[in-house]
Amino acid sequence: MPVLERKIVHNMATVCSHISYPRFVLPLHKHVEYEIMLFTQGSGKQFVGEGVSEYKAGDIALIGSNVPHLHLCHTKLHSTSASHPEDEWSAGEAIQFRPDMFPDNMKDIPDYRLIYDLLQKSQYGIRFYDESLFDEMMEMVRAFDSSEYTSRMVCLLRMLEKLHDCQHFKLLSSTAYNQANPVPDMKEPVNKVYAYLYNHFKEKVTLEEIAEYVNQNPTALCRYFKQRTDKSIFRCLAEIRIEHACKLLAYSTMNVSQIAYESGYNSVTHFIAQFEKIIRRTPSEYRTQIKL
Repeated sequence: MPVLERKIVHNMATVCSHISYPRFVLPLHKHVEYEIMLFTQGSGKQFVGEGVSEYKAGDIALIGSNVPHLHLCHTKLHSTSASHPEDEWSAGEAIQFRPDMFPDNMKDIPDYRLIYDLLQKSQYGIRFYDESLFDEMMEMVRAFDSSEYTSRMVCLLRMLEKLHDCQHFKLLSSTAYNQANPVPDMKEPVNKVYAYLYNHFKEKVTLEEIAEYVNQNPTALCRYFKQRTDKSIFRCLAEIRIEHACKLLAYSTMNVSQIAYESGYNSVTHFIAQFEKIIRRTPSEYRTQIKL
């Protein structure tokens, strides 16, 4: 199933940025940029490519270009309440940088060889476990923020060199995603529909709102989407919601009613019916089976 293609907007003077995430709320997504994520607060499950592993404050991850990823916070997953104090959410600091900041032939340039090897591994996703490294990296992030132009580039290269030298790490996915994967045309109607659905699947979604977002006639859009995907728009919405529900069933202690609400359903009965139609078992049966 397609994932949300996220567009990272950098300052005009750079192709690498520092972005703070006071809470992890993005759905499964990918972007052209590589991402260094420093987990500063909380704990949870990190999905990278085809892999999943625990994260906690003090961990570091490097995610490759165009690799799908998602962070699910433990506090939310294991809470019986829909609201949570701000200081209980997972948070992180991310350095995101474009592949085209490096020379095309970097694998043949000795000075870039270590960084090239690291970036190749990042297509699996890498988790680093080293408290002293975390503190060093946070200092480097502060230096990155106070630098411009060449100095900022040097800060980033030093971060990557530090990650390459770390001995305590593991690959997160069994599959390496190709950073050369083409970026979908986000002006194309089908991709715009998918982007809208991934951004709004927890809300009430109407055909009129989707058509307005895509700037097409609702009937014509439905016909075009069906021709291109062999599915209706609302079948795709259901699959996105059920895919999210499957992750919550596997990695949270929420009950079925809570999961229904978190996946965009106001009716538990309707949620169970759609889940069974798509997965061919009930949510409870699915949870029991994956726990075996």
